[in-house]
Amino acid sequence: MIPANDNVTVRAFWEQRVDTNPDAPFLVYGQERFSYGEFDASVNRVANGLLAEGVGQGDKVAILLPSDIRLLRLQLAIQKIGAVMVPMIPTLTHGEITYVLRHCEPSVLVTDNRGYGVIADGGGFSIDHKMRAFSFGGGFRQAGGDGQPLDAAVLESEDEGRPPALGIDPADPMAIMYTSGSTGKPKGVVQPSNGFVAAGRAIADRLGATEADNFFSCLPLFHAAATHMLLSPAIAVGARFTLEPTFSRSAFWEQVNRSGGTITLMMPAQLSILMTAPAREDDRAHSMRIVFSHIRPEDFCERFGVEVCTTWAMTETCGLGTLTAPHEGDLAPKLIGGPLGSGEIKIVDGNGDRVAAGELGELCFRHPYVMREYYNDPDNTARTLQDGWVHSGDLCAMDERGRAYFHGRIKHIIKRAGENIAGEEVEFAIAAHPAVEECITSGVEDPIYTEEVHATVRVGEGHDLTEQGIIEWCSTLLADWKIPRYISLADAELPKLANGKTDRQTINRNLDVSRAWDRSKHMGKATS
Repeated sequence: MIPANDNVTVRAFWEQRVDTNPDAPFLVYGQERFSYGEFDASVNRVANGLLAEGVGQGDKVAILLPSDIRLLRLQLAIQKIGAVMVPMIPTLTHGEITYVLRHCEPSVLVTDNRGYGVIADGGGFSIDHKMRAFSFGGGFRQAGGDGQPLDAAVLESEDEGRPPALGIDPADPMAIMYTSGSTGKPKGVVQPSNGFVAAGRAIADRLGATEADNFFSCLPLFHAAATHMLLSPAIAVGARFTLEPTFSRSAFWEQVNRSGGTITLMMPAQLSILMTAPAREDDRAHSMRIVFSHIRPEDFCERFGVEVCTTWAMTETCGLGTLTAPHEGDLAPKLIGGPLGSGEIKIVDGNGDRVAAGELGELCFRHPYVMREYYNDPDNTARTLQDGWVHSGDLCAMDERGRAYFHGRIKHIIKRAGENIAGEEVEFAIAAHPAVEECITSGVEDPIYTEEVHATVRVGEGHDLTEQGIIEWCSTLLADWKIPRYISLADAELPKLANGKTDRQTINRNLDVSRAWDRSKHMGKATS
């Protein structure tokens, strides 16, 4: 590992690794292979291209691209010039894209044919600030007017030299990552540069990773799980990094063996999906040795012969959090490990006071390099970040050894296939239909996707809105993976609390999913 100093920029962290051993293998991408030095030169071309187009330190660069090599080069190039990346999920709707663009006001957007097609089909850029757009494969060499993008090929410079050194502070923002929250609208988590570095060092250290390892990622690079928890640990120890744009049950183990992947982070849903494949005699014939995830299924460990370490982290904690060590022993149910690096955890009650070992409360995490704030959202920042402690909204307990145990969520977040879905966001979308009187969403357990979205909807008198009609309405407002799988139409007013608010607990307690309308049966499967 390069000299132990977390308080450096992403650029310094990356370039120190490159300079230590430029010929060491770095990226495995399909049939392509790059050394650290080769990829650094490739990144420099993009960084110099951005500078030539007037992008500079502190500028926000929104990215609407799939998780491929273009995105990886662009993300590292942005760090080279001290700009701030704003990655977006490429399956967002026009309205969801517009919300992010209006909220953080980036000066540049980089997308592709598909992303620009969504924007164009939705009516173009509905924003009030000045922004230039670049598109891979479909832009114009010169600005085409009416919001038409420039060809992203202009961002590819011939200059492979490193761009001029800048006075970037390690605490300066490296990214604004949008994550769903309990208020319904996504919140822009402002992540400092040093948080990326600290997460990589701490995770690599806890897992005992070395330069002989290969961090295999089939998670999207527009999430901190891939950038902070897989890419950064690889850089920390000079290991290889394998990038697979998507997860595939049928191709996963073949991809692992072809790339030589040894360590990966997976969502619980992905573990479950792999278990649904028919058993094979060669299920253990692969290079993977460590998987870290939120859960530890013993049947998965036994079948595939890997060590599963359990972890907890948030976008707000910059990938830092808790993690068990390989072969730690005493792996009790719900264990998510002790704090990483110099991080601290505590469990508090509703008044913010620490609770005794074994008692349930809210998990809080503190480290010098967690989120700076929610962008342009002081109220939510004040609720979540208190005296340096990130309040997670997760219900946990702690044992006498300082290890945390996960028991559920306090906030109304539905976690489907690794994505956070704000229940309120779905409720707002459904309630916007003129025929809907009331709507409440719930997360219901699912063996594959961890949770699915259920909506209890009361349709106003005189309207004949059907479950399918609700889904079709949602499809114009929400990404497919946010749209409810289950819908129950209520024939009476939903139960209320004394203060007039809808009684979620009573609704959830009486919920019978087996009687609900199932989108997957009537309209086909939702996007995973």
